[in-house]
Amino acid sequence: MFTFAKNPNISYRLLTIAWQLFDSDGKFHYYGTDQLLYEAEIHMIMHIKDNPDLHLAALAEKLGVTRGAVSQVIKKLEKKGMLTKSKSQTNRSMLQISLTAKGETAYKQHRLYHDEFDNAVNSILTSATPEEQEFLIKFLDNLEGVVEKFKHS
Repeated sequence: MFTFAKNPNISYRLLTIAWQLFDSDGKFHYYGTDQLLYEAEIHMIMHIKDNPDLHLAALAEKLGVTRGAVSQVIKKLEKKGMLTKSKSQTNRSMLQISLTAKGETAYKQHRLYHDEFDNAVNSILTSATPEEQEFLIKFLDNLEGVVEKFKHS
């Protein structure tokens, strides 16, 4: 990645951090398996594991995407050996989606990545007062709103 000298401008520094995160997360990863997984794929694995009772339509609704988009990612993950589909025991017209051992490995590795990042951020915040942490949370909430507006403009 191309780096620049540190800029004292807060918005510039935030953009630099965002690009660094995008660069690290946007790349494909193996997550302890023999298959490359892209961001949408690993996050689908996370949602399937964290919401085992959700069927395709409910997953799409939870993720805010179309059933077709979920179906495409599910097909890719099935080909990669990350999950299986079967008829639901409670409703035979719905598909039950579950992770294979390889999918479980990817899930655990990605969860570990998030835990390590959370720990790194929390270690930075240990010296912050509760008021400073509250300010930061409000700032990030407001920044999310600004980013949403930029996405749609």
